[in-house]
Amino acid sequence: MPPFLWHNHLMSERLVELYEVGEWVQISFGDKAWQRAQVRQLQHPGLWVQTADGRLWFVTNTRHIRKPEKL
Repeated sequence: MPPFLWHNHLMSERLVELYEVGEWVQISFGDKAWQRAQVRQLQHPGLWVQTADGRLWFVTNTRHIRKPEKL
């Protein structure tokens, strides 16, 4: 791996390092609106979240999860 890619790889934070169990987040898949969810379990390389309707989702990509927006 070229050094510049190796450096960027080390600098990226993993989801399991960014969020904690019990924390409220927002998730989105595809073109759907962001929805509220709660982190239920950390499981490398991602984490399990539960939406208000009770469904569990395994999130592995930072593009699909974020901290809640402040209102």
